[in-house]
Amino acid sequence: SQPQTPLTAVEKKAQQEKWFGAETIVAAQRAVRASLKDPDSAKFKDVYANYTEEFQVVACGQINSKNSLGGYTGFKCFVSNGRTAIIEGRDNITDAWKGACQ
Repeated sequence: SQPQTPLTAVEKKAQQEKWFGAETIVAAQRAVRASLKDPDSAKFKDVYANYTEEFQVVACGQINSKNSLGGYTGFKCFVSNGRTAIIEGRDNITDAWKGACQ
């Protein structure tokens, strides 16, 4: 049998996203909802899994939800590892988004 060649960075990224992406997205949406004033109002869009050496597999996307006055706030970016969530407007998301989602 042929010895396996090491995966390239692109192949490793694709493999990690495939293996862990779906469960990361589900866990991330749960983590984002848990941090909202009205979790049942959450509307997600453009959610995807991304793998980086530094952050491993994270979910990136946008969330729109109702505030305490009952109005939707507009879509805001989020980054989540499935346990915690960084949300635009509430947290400093710039570095996290740049490092984990681009």
